[in-house]
Amino acid sequence: MSPEAPHLADETELLRIYLADRDVSCPQCKYNLRNLVGSKCPECGETLQLRVSPVEPRQAAPLTGLVLLSAGVGLNALLLIYALIQAFLFGRGRGLGKFVAVNAIEFFVMGAGVTMWLVGWQRIRRLDALWRWLLVAGTAALALADVIVFANLIR
Repeated sequence: MSPEAPHLADETELLRIYLADRDVSCPQCKYNLRNLVGSKCPECGETLQLRVSPVEPRQAAPLTGLVLLSAGVGLNALLLIYALIQAFLFGRGRGLGKFVAVNAIEFFVMGAGVTMWLVGWQRIRRLDALWRWLLVAGTAALALADVIVFANLIR
């Protein structure tokens, strides 16, 4: 028997004891794990472990960055919808080419930012506080640049 085997058996036993009288859902499939015998969910087969984790993981910076990037996507989406309404419902589409092009580019840039932010969410959460907030400052600068470009466009 390897030195790790007793340790793993202890962890499985602690998990079994913990779930003996509690209604806890599987994090993968939401199956009720009450009276679980082993360390795998009987419904989806996900391997489970009992662990200590923070109640409030470091989410302030990731959420702030996501809100800033999403605001940029939302602004540009609304402006593109406005241009479509002007062009198709009111027949005022002339002269909107540059407006649509700039907002479409900004929409895709900010959308790519949201996508990258969501893909890197866990990595961002694990960074030191300084680096997390520097990334947020970068998203704020990108959102501000988006507004500045739009403001210069409508002059």
